[in-house]
Amino acid sequence: MENTKILLLDDREENLISLRAILNRGDIEIFETTSANEALRMVWENDIAVALVDVQMPGMDGFEFAETLFSNPKTREILIVFVTAISKETTYAVRGLKTGAIDYLYKPLDPYITNAKVDSLIRLARSQKEIRDKNKMLENYATIILNSPDIIATVEPETGKIISINPSVEKILGLVPSDLLGVTILDSLVDPFNSGFREVLVKKSYLNGETIVVEDRFFGRLRQPVWLELRIMYKNRLLFINLHDIEKRKAHERALIDAQAQAEKARKVKESFLANMSHEIRTPLNGIIGLGNLLNATQLDESQRDLVSMLRQSSGSLLNILNDILDISKMDEGKFSIVPTATDLRQLGKGIIDLMQFKAEEKKLELSLHVEETVPENVMADGMRINQVLLNLVGNALKFTQKGHVKLRIERISETENGHKIKFTVEDSGIGMSEEHMSNIFSEYGQASENTSYQYGGTGLGLTISQKLIRLMKSELEVNSRFNEGSQFFFTLVLSSTKEKSLDNTPQALFQDLPPFDGESVLVAEDNPINALLLKKYLKTWALNPTMVVNGKEAVDMLKKHSFDLIILDTRMPEMDGFEAARHARTFLGVKTPILSLSATVLPEEVAQALQSGMNDTLSKPFEPEKLYRKIQSLLFAEVK
Repeated sequence: MENTKILLLDDREENLISLRAILNRGDIEIFETTSANEALRMVWENDIAVALVDVQMPGMDGFEFAETLFSNPKTREILIVFVTAISKETTYAVRGLKTGAIDYLYKPLDPYITNAKVDSLIRLARSQKEIRDKNKMLENYATIILNSPDIIATVEPETGKIISINPSVEKILGLVPSDLLGVTILDSLVDPFNSGFREVLVKKSYLNGETIVVEDRFFGRLRQPVWLELRIMYKNRLLFINLHDIEKRKAHERALIDAQAQAEKARKVKESFLANMSHEIRTPLNGIIGLGNLLNATQLDESQRDLVSMLRQSSGSLLNILNDILDISKMDEGKFSIVPTATDLRQLGKGIIDLMQFKAEEKKLELSLHVEETVPENVMADGMRINQVLLNLVGNALKFTQKGHVKLRIERISETENGHKIKFTVEDSGIGMSEEHMSNIFSEYGQASENTSYQYGGTGLGLTISQKLIRLMKSELEVNSRFNEGSQFFFTLVLSSTKEKSLDNTPQALFQDLPPFDGESVLVAEDNPINALLLKKYLKTWALNPTMVVNGKEAVDMLKKHSFDLIILDTRMPEMDGFEAARHARTFLGVKTPILSLSATVLPEEVAQALQSGMNDTLSKPFEPEKLYRKIQSLLFAEVK
C-alpha cells in the first residue's frame, strides 16, 4: 500500500525534530517546514493526507493556515491536527475546530498518544480517499451509462421487472425510461414465449456467473420489431443487461439469406436450362452422328464416303461447342476435377498430330511434333484434359495460319523434388496478335478482334476453357505473339514419372464388326423416333432381340407382362420419364433386371439421379456404338446386386 503523506509545520526546528523522531515509521512519508507559505506550496504539489500544525507562528498562524486549506477544494480534505502548548480552554478549542481542524495535540507531546492519534488519522484518511475514489468511479460510470448508445438496464431476476434504465431506450425503441420502471422487460418482447431472455430467466442460467448473450426482438416505434443483442450479467442479486441495437446486422443477414436463396434459385434455373439445352441438342445430334455411322456401314463410292466424313466432322464440331459450354458451367461451379492417370506424352502428342494432319494438309501447312528424349516415358497426368488443351491450341494455330508451319513441342525443363517440369508449346507462323488484343483472348467469349469470329469461326470459349483447365493443374497458359509474325502458346506442368503403362488409344471398331450376342431380350424406351431407329438397328446388328416402347409408362406396363435380360431407358420422356420408370420397376414390380440409362445431358446431378433411381449404369448421348456395345456387354454378364 502507498505510504500516507504527513505535513509537519512548526516555526521552531527543535519541535520538528521531536515530531519526526516520534513519527519515525515505515508507513508514512514526512514533509516538514518552518514556513507557512512553504507548507502551502507542499500541500499544493503533494497529495498530503494529514497535517500536524503549530498554532502560534509568526506571520500566518495555524488558524489562518487551516482556514486557507479549508477554503480551497483541492486541499479541503486534508485532516488538520493543531499542535499547541497554550490553554486548553473550550473557546480556544472551538475556534480551532471551526477553522477545519479535527483534533489537538498538546505539548509536551506524549509519543504513545501522538502515534495512536496518527494511526487513527491515517485510517480515516485512507477511508475517506477510498470513498472519494469510489464516488468518482460511480460518477464516471453514471456518465458512461447516461451517454451510452446502448440501452443499459438493471432487472430483478425473479420477476424480470426493470429497476433502472438509461435514456438510450427512447432513442432505440421510442420508449420513455420513467414509464418502464417496475414494468417487466418481457412485456416489450415481440414473442415472449419464444424468447432467449425468457429462457435465461426460467432456467436461471445466469447463476453460473458467466456473461450470457442472447438475441431478441423488441417492439419499437409504431410497434415495429427491432432486433437487440442482450449481454446479461448477474451480480448482487440483480441482472445487469446491455442491449445493443443489431437491426442493421440482422437486415444484412436477411439480405445475405435472400441473396443466397436467389443465387440457389438462379443455379437451379441454370441447371435446368443446361439440362434442357443439352437434351434438346444432344438428342438430334445423336441421330445425326448415328445416321452417319449407319451410312458409313453401307456400300458407298468415294464421293459419298467423303460426304459422310464431312457430315461426321460437322457433327463432331457441334458436339465440341456444346461440350465447351457445359465445361465452362462445371468449372464455374467448382464441379470439375483433374484426375491424374498414367499417361504417355509421346503417344498423346502423336495422336493430336495424326488427328489434325488432314486439316494441315488441306491448308498445305507443315504440322510437326518434337518430344525431347529427356521427357519420361510415362507420367502421372490427366491425359484427357492435356489432350483437350493441346487439341484446342493446335486447332487454333491451324485455323489462324495461312502459310508456314504449326509445331507442337514437349520438353523437360528441369527436375524438381515433386517430379519433372515439362513445358508444352504450340507455335505457329499465323496472323499473330497485338498486345492490345492479347489481353482479351482468355476472357469468356473473347477473341482477338471482333472480325475474328466472322473470318475464322469459333465461339471464343476454347482458350477460356484451356486456361481454366491449366489453372486446375496449378499452372498458367501463357502467350507470346507479334502481329503478322505468329504466336506461341505454352504452359508448364510438374509431373511425376511412373512405371505404370498408359492405356492404349486403340481405334474404335465399326459397330457392324463387333461380335454378336446370343439373342438376349432388351426392352428399350425411347421417345425420339430417329434415336429409336438407331438403337433398334444397333441391337439387331449385334444379334439382340429389342422390344421398343416410347415412354416410361409403356415400359412399366411391358414389365408387368414380360421379363427381359436388359432394360434401356431414356431419361426424359413424356407421361413417365426414365427415372420414375426405374423406381417403379425396382420398388413396386421387384424387377432385378440390369437397367442402362441413356441421357442427353452430361450433368453430374442427372448421373447421380439415375443411379439413385435404381439404374445400374449410364451412357450420355451422343455416343459411339462401340461404347453402347461395351455397356451392354458389361451389364449382361455382370452379377446384378
